[in-house]
Amino acid sequence: MTLFLLSASSLLLISIIVIIKTLLKKNNEGINSNQNSMDIYNQKLNEINFDIENHLITENEANNTTKELEHSLIKDNKNIDILNSKLYFSNLKSKKTISVILVLVIPVFVISVYSFIGHPNSIEKLVLVSDLKNTKNNNEKLVSVKQMLNRVEKRLLDDPNNSDDWLMLANSYVVLKRYPEAIRAFDNLYRLKGDDPLLLFRYADVLAMANSGIFAGKPSELIKKALQLDPQNTMGLWLAGLVAYEEGKINKAINYWQNVLPKLEIGSEEEKNIRKYIQFAKENNNISIQNNNSITQEETEYSLKLSIELSPNFTDIDKNNVIFIYAKPMHGSNNMPIIVLRKIVADLPLLVEMDDSMSMLPSNKLSDYKSVQVSARISKSGNAKSEKGDIIGVVDAVSTTSRNTTKLIINSTLK
Repeated sequence: MTLFLLSASSLLLISIIVIIKTLLKKNNEGINSNQNSMDIYNQKLNEINFDIENHLITENEANNTTKELEHSLIKDNKNIDILNSKLYFSNLKSKKTISVILVLVIPVFVISVYSFIGHPNSIEKLVLVSDLKNTKNNNEKLVSVKQMLNRVEKRLLDDPNNSDDWLMLANSYVVLKRYPEAIRAFDNLYRLKGDDPLLLFRYADVLAMANSGIFAGKPSELIKKALQLDPQNTMGLWLAGLVAYEEGKINKAINYWQNVLPKLEIGSEEEKNIRKYIQFAKENNNISIQNNNSITQEETEYSLKLSIELSPNFTDIDKNNVIFIYAKPMHGSNNMPIIVLRKIVADLPLLVEMDDSMSMLPSNKLSDYKSVQVSARISKSGNAKSEKGDIIGVVDAVSTTSRNTTKLIINSTLK
């Protein structure tokens, strides 16, 4: 970065010096041109007089030739006057003023243009792409990429908050199949950019690659979270289909993939691959064509979307304290939770989605109830059993078939 700025500044300074030197340079072009024109005119007159004396031309021809010379001289003088105008030959004071203006304006203009369209890292990215395209074999490509990565890594030591460099590093590690390093880079990107849907989808994909293509756990959570933020994202729908298929929700997976198809160019490789996945899912799970465009009631209608926040009255809570999130039956003797999730205070605010796949018992599922009670409790001791002093938030009668997000605020203390 420092070398780039020094080089750019030197070139800018040289350009300014050349422009000003040219501007202030004493210009005798007009004077020399004027003198040359007069010399040629006098020489031609002498030739005409010589021809008259030797009877080579008549006086009438001599007069016509003289008039043509005078007309040509007048025309040349007009051109010289233009060259000698203020546009070309302003006085020294004007030239100095223009020089000062140029010294001030040129750097500002160049810096403004650079800040709008330029970035020194872009050069390195282009070099990286060029190296990958032009190297003769895979070994040379790897050496070139590794050299570039070493430079980026060293630069990040000085500027660990440069998201562009972290993204370059993460993508390069993925290409090299160095997944642990890629995950570390995505960890830092997540630290800098937060819940960006595209970042979450890419992050989840790399985590799955590092885990032999398995999405269970954190990759699945990231995909579901990102899909809530961007429900129509093409990559998100594709990955959500893979997650659903892995969880055994075949109809749901097919539905996700069918929602991807309209977003792809007809006949493209991507579209063909999606159709192959849909066909494979149908043939291997005995799903009829009539059911292709539908999802089972269990998979679509019964779910809970919660937005959980902590009341501003409880700002001094330890960020490492555990949060238990419950979905419980509204009535009846059975007070056993249907679903229990465990988070920490540092995760707040957070979005969660509950469905039958998270049920504690197969015999007690979310789809068995039309409405439930949802609650979130911060446990200072970390115990699942509620205790005096815990902080809780409760919402009753939440529909299990609603597509709306329920807001849950943790705002009261158990006594």
